Amino acid sequence: MKQKLITLFISGGVIALILFVVNETFVQPSPTSLNEYAVEMVALCADAPYRPTCYNEEVPKLTAEISSEDIFEVIRLMRNHDPQYLFCHVLAHELGVYDMSLDPENWLDVLAKAPSDGLCSNGYTHGAAVARFNGEVLTEREIAAVTPEFAIACEAREDWDPTQLQKAMCYHGLGHVLVHLTGADINASLDVCEVIALKDDGRDHRSLCIEGVYMQLFQPLEPEDYALIDQLSEPPTRKNIGRFCSDNSNNDAQYGACWRESWPLFYQELFTSKGVSEYCDSVTQEQGRESCYISAFTINGRHNLDDPDAMAALCNSVQGQQQGVCFARGANAFPEENNQLIPEAVDMCSRAEQTAAQDECYSFLANTASFNFHVGSEPFMKMCSALPEKFNEQCRR
Repeated sequence: MKQKLITLFISGGVIALILFVVNETFVQPSPTSLNEYAVEMVALCADAPYRPTCYNEEVPKLTAEISSEDIFEVIRLMRNHDPQYLFCHVLAHELGVYDMSLDPENWLDVLAKAPSDGLCSNGYTHGAAVARFNGEVLTEREIAAVTPEFAIACEAREDWDPTQLQKAMCYHGLGHVLVHLTGADINASLDVCEVIALKDDGRDHRSLCIEGVYMQLFQPLEPEDYALIDQLSEPPTRKNIGRFCSDNSNNDAQYGACWRESWPLFYQELFTSKGVSEYCDSVTQEQGRESCYISAFTINGRHNLDDPDAMAALCNSVQGQQQGVCFARGANAFPEENNQLIPEAVDMCSRAEQTAAQDECYSFLANTASFNFHVGSEPFMKMCSALPEKFNEQCRR
């Protein structure tokens, strides 16, 4: 459990930059040789206490021999040999950090190198965005000058057509970046989120960026992350979290985002229905109580990708309408992590004991297919086709 907790915690943090000796020109590997790398990695970590942690350490070393694009294919092949290897966000985050270190000035082009299928919950995009400005502190004038670039960083352009999920992870990553750029000035970071993430056509990604700001403070990993927290007048703790969120927010929405991202302080409680209720009922409806439940159930899903029985057990212990929300968010964690896990997502919905919860879960997968994937793409069609008939039709509309 300790290893899994550490892996989950660092999924949103700034991953340390690992320097490798890289060949200037990569030789295009054959599918056979990529599979050999996959077999090698699985064998290397076979006896590790928690294999994903071992993979996080060993797989990035392949950048000395092959490109990140090929490493993602190795990850796909690894899953053929280790079907329980489902959570790779941390590893992808590190690959994004590494690639950004090679070409930081063309950071928008690096973002475009992310796997088009969002493999590993878009960890590559997240890591690359964080790494671009890690360690830099800009003046107010400098931040104003770079704000227009931030405003387009996550949007589609000629050589990049992100899914809505990829955009979401990108805006979330920018929230992390802003904490570094402002020297842990939370209000200044939030103000930039309010500008760059609200679009003229009404699209609103502000909550994603704002959650990234707070997540940076609640999930530090490296010395520079802790140094940022040390700059705060009062670092967040479980004891002072209410006051911390009140002092470091400008409205109910921001307070609610702060509370949701404080979940590491309440980690153990989030895997019982009673604990989830106590955690989320601590915020008002105006502060986003429903969003808190969604966040908690998403954490359950992410944590239990390799243990669907545990995921379903928690959700079936949840009473009332929240049971359907729990199953929906848990099920959606599968295709967010890997678009090949569509059968697992649909199976999770079927585990709901209440028919209403099953239907809510199926309906959610149908409605989010166009968010997770490009409409008409192969994974989009697979998701729709895997659903029961009436939800298949809903998915395709």
